[in-house]
Amino acid sequence: MCQFCHQHGEGKKWYLKAEHYSQDLLSDLRRRTFIKDFIVDVGDGHAEQLEKKFHFGMQAPAWLRQTYYWFTERSYRRDHYGQVVPLEDLDKVLDLASSIVRIPCICRKSSTGKNDARYCFGLSIDPEKFLDIKEAFLETFRPGPEVDLFEHLSKAEALDLLQAYEKESLIHSLWTFKTPFIGGLCNCDRADCLALLSDRYGLRLFFRAEYVAQTTGENCSGCRSCLAACQFGAISFAAARKMAFIDPLRCYGCGVCRSHCEQHAIHLIPRTHHPLARRLW
Repeated sequence: MCQFCHQHGEGKKWYLKAEHYSQDLLSDLRRRTFIKDFIVDVGDGHAEQLEKKFHFGMQAPAWLRQTYYWFTERSYRRDHYGQVVPLEDLDKVLDLASSIVRIPCICRKSSTGKNDARYCFGLSIDPEKFLDIKEAFLETFRPGPEVDLFEHLSKAEALDLLQAYEKESLIHSLWTFKTPFIGGLCNCDRADCLALLSDRYGLRLFFRAEYVAQTTGENCSGCRSCLAACQFGAISFAAARKMAFIDPLRCYGCGVCRSHCEQHAIHLIPRTHHPLARRLW
């Protein structure tokens, strides 16, 4: 299991513990200040600035770059870290959150300048109840007087949206704000997500899922629909066998590829059961 499962989950899936979504954790002023500053700081152009830093860093010796990454990742695990989570576990997660609010995506605002890309969910963070967090959103997105930034969702409505996002090949990930409090559910693609941008350069700001995908060869028709759905380049086509091949060393276990397989030839197994993927997080 991932590091957080041992540190915060008592050896079980850490994101399925109700206390990690509690209002008691959110009442901590340090945590709320961190959330407010995070919303404001990731502004327009942040994605471009971040990529320039990575380009500069790629010129440094590999050992120096990896040392910097190690210290950076350790800091992020303390403050703001994520994990890929498939739909079946999110069904349980949504029962634990005291509120589900669809909010504009901060990453997409940074990379595209768009204020209306509503792909993220606040879990137990209802900006209408916390004035400081609401003001941070208003300062960042500057909506017009008729625009309602915050859409409150039922569990059923949230699940419907998550299923629709999978059809767009978006992966689901949960995020901490001062670990172990979980306050964000993001739906990301490799083009605009800042965490996936960092992942491209080897800086890991989230764990892989507790699962890994496999194909059932006799069911695979070789249609290749799953190849285009994978955000991690983990799926290829085995020409001689006329079937999809999932590389367990690249697979993050998001399960999104299943939504694009009409033959139901892809399934998830626990990562700990796979001899190659069990130690890859």
